[in-house]
Amino acid sequence: MVKGQAYRVAQILGELPRFVRDAVREQEPAAEIGVGAELDEDQEATALALVDLGLSEAEAREAVRTDRVPLVLAQQVLGDKPRYTLEDLARHSGVPAEFLAEVRLASGLPLRERYTRSDLVYARRLDKLLEMLAPEAVLRAARARGTVLATAARSDLGTVRDELIVPLRREGADDLTVAVAMAEAARELETIARDVLVYTYSQHLEQAVGSELSAVMARSGDPELHLAVGFVDVVGWTRLSSRIDPEGLDAVLDSFERRVVEVIPPEGDVGVVKYVGDAVMLVAPDARGLARAMIELTRFDDGLEDAPLRGGMAAGRVRLREGDYYGEAVNMAARLTDLARPWSLLADEQLEEDLIGPFDTKRIRPVRIRGLGLRRPLRIEPPDAGAD
Repeated sequence: MVKGQAYRVAQILGELPRFVRDAVREQEPAAEIGVGAELDEDQEATALALVDLGLSEAEAREAVRTDRVPLVLAQQVLGDKPRYTLEDLARHSGVPAEFLAEVRLASGLPLRERYTRSDLVYARRLDKLLEMLAPEAVLRAARARGTVLATAARSDLGTVRDELIVPLRREGADDLTVAVAMAEAARELETIARDVLVYTYSQHLEQAVGSELSAVMARSGDPELHLAVGFVDVVGWTRLSSRIDPEGLDAVLDSFERRVVEVIPPEGDVGVVKYVGDAVMLVAPDARGLARAMIELTRFDDGLEDAPLRGGMAAGRVRLREGDYYGEAVNMAARLTDLARPWSLLADEQLEEDLIGPFDTKRIRPVRIRGLGLRRPLRIEPPDAGAD
């Protein structure tokens, strides 16, 4: 690659991972490609280096001109050669082109003019999946997976940025060096993450199949289930986010999520549905099991003194859709969480009979809950809470 402004990395190469050092090592200058006069000297050097990595002259110039060097380079490093139309994928897989397009969009992936060998393999897997599930169910699952995996990909690249790219910038690395480093790191992540995701998915699937929640689903022929639902969140999160820096907020969320993992074992009857910013949603087959877990979660913790937790729970008929739960009980639990005081747990008054034995229950003053009418929620505590 071109020497000079395109690569100011001699002083930092020794600190880079090997795969990045290999990617950014200096090479012989490529032949002149006549990059247009609208690019300055540094931009010409960058475009020339992109051509050396396999991009066409037009692609290289457009990437530099539109400030998309990292994105274009990452796609070049990660992707195999596009060769199929959507109709080709349909013909070779047996899945209609229209449905392939629907699944891509549901997964959060764009439609393209040409597709790769990986896209063909995926289309053939999709054909097998359609032998088990109805098209509507496949689309719902695609939406759920797409959301989760997009979040995971952004999280991993954010970590790469913090641990690799930011130090490179501080050491004076230019745009092309950073782009190559990001692309190579993404390629390594793609290889490693595939095995990690397969392993993690298989473990979660095994635990889910063996859980009491799965047993409840298997016993019911109704699309709706009767479950207990709860939320726990960080009190005053908006105010807290205006007082402390992003690293401090990350530390709070890390402490919160670690507490959830410690209190709720994966093999237990209480399931973690999702994290929503500063909150977690939980479900369980019965209210008592959920209450025990939520009391422990909302018990005072020195590590979260400046970010106290609170919770709300209810029970009723809910519908499972795309990995999430919907229904009046979900809405009630969310509203009660908003009403709860720091380090306290509120429950719907209809749970009093289920909770009054194992727990101390106390009705609070009547409150009007938006969309749900006038209620007298219960404050839930362990039986010995007042013994001290």
